Amino acid sequence: MKKKILINASYPEEKRVVIVEGDILVDFYVEVASREHLKGNIYKGIITRIEPGLQAAFLDFGPKKHGFLQIREINPEYFQNREEGKGPRVQDVLTKGQELIVQVEKDERDTKGASLTTYISLPGRYIVMMPGQKRVGISRKIECREDRDRLKEIFSALKLPENMGFILRTACSDKTAEELSNDLKYLTKLWTKIQAESKKVSAPALIYKEQDIAVRTVRDYLTSDVSEVLVDDEEAYKNVKEFLRKTTPWRRINIKYYKEKKPIFSKHSIEAQIAKIHERNAYLPSRGYLAIDRTEALTAIDVNSGRSRKEENVESTALRTNLEAADEIARQLRLRDIGGLVVIDFIDMESSKNRREVENKLKNALSSDKAHTEISGISKFGIVEMTRERLRVAYFESINKGCPVCGGAGIVKTEETVAISALREIHTRGSMGGIKSITCSLPVESANYLMNKKRQEIPLLEKKLDTQITILGDRNLQPGQVVIETEDLQPKQ
Repeated sequence: MKKKILINASYPEEKRVVIVEGDILVDFYVEVASREHLKGNIYKGIITRIEPGLQAAFLDFGPKKHGFLQIREINPEYFQNREEGKGPRVQDVLTKGQELIVQVEKDERDTKGASLTTYISLPGRYIVMMPGQKRVGISRKIECREDRDRLKEIFSALKLPENMGFILRTACSDKTAEELSNDLKYLTKLWTKIQAESKKVSAPALIYKEQDIAVRTVRDYLTSDVSEVLVDDEEAYKNVKEFLRKTTPWRRINIKYYKEKKPIFSKHSIEAQIAKIHERNAYLPSRGYLAIDRTEALTAIDVNSGRSRKEENVESTALRTNLEAADEIARQLRLRDIGGLVVIDFIDMESSKNRREVENKLKNALSSDKAHTEISGISKFGIVEMTRERLRVAYFESINKGCPVCGGAGIVKTEETVAISALREIHTRGSMGGIKSITCSLPVESANYLMNKKRQEIPLLEKKLDTQITILGDRNLQPGQVVIETEDLQPKQ
């Protein structure tokens, strides 16, 4: 089935891109202006700190948080000293104040700064250029031996720049020598421009800014199975057209500026599907569902049969639900851009043949994912462990922030617990002695609990501590918040 790329860039605060197959959302990307996208940018950075324990260096490359550069991401051409026969140690080969050309490999996240590399990669439509490397690779997704051999032959016949590595992308599988040559010329000019800029500036400085989300999407996802590209912003439309003019001037691409009154995503019934991306449950055709829970360490996906009971026996129901789940899991991983360790709890199946069928279904469903994945077989407990490369800031993290009340836990203490905890703290402070009075402010519900349920205990505690206790209900306090103030018998000198 042919795909469409829809680019919603009419609001600069949040630009969105979807890829649809028929009416089904298969990929979704968002770029939020308040959360700067650094991945792919190239900087001249300066080493501010060397950490032998981590075998890494921290670089000031412009943003507020310094970047993190591991020893394995440092090209030997930057080594200042190296003893033959010994593995390089960061404290021996780099020095504080040294300047390096680096590229952002992973955006900053939470308290961590961006991950950097000195191995630069410049993606084009069909080729990825890697300055300073000498290998030539072909995308693993081009599996046909004939296509791989043909591409090797065509590419080796081109005039390649010296001291340069390349990866031939999936999109080039059916391309001609002329098309590859044109992409090569575009990337060579770009690298020449970057090199010239790097000589003009002092660290820290931005040398090359990655393309915006509209151009990146067309560059990376415009393949032969895409029938149409629609863009609802004139500037983004012009940028995309200009990029394609430089990289594929001979190819006629069905790209249109969307001018209709109805919003582009509403016209294609996409908004409702986007709204479900951050919901906990994802539903399957047979009325089963996935429960997706994310933690700091991993993402857990639980497959449930729900009300699916069409098959004659439990094994058949389990197989049908698990096969549907395999497809939907691959889709949800892409849409939510879930990275890191993922643990999937499939419905138990007795048959080893059925387990292998589900494994193969999941592997096939993941094969179209641009992110690198590794997957284990189904264990005897029905568990699959897998890892997935994170490609971008996940949509959930882009549009949400931590709750100031619960700290992201999703739960708060009950009114009773808050009240009793406050009473314990009053008792603890009063027992220290030398206190004339204690005033405790709580949310109204917790204050009411103390005044009603602990009406007799509070006077007894006042007598025991020889301290006046005042309980106040404050509507401005958040659930769980308690403020306790004390007045000393004698002011401290």
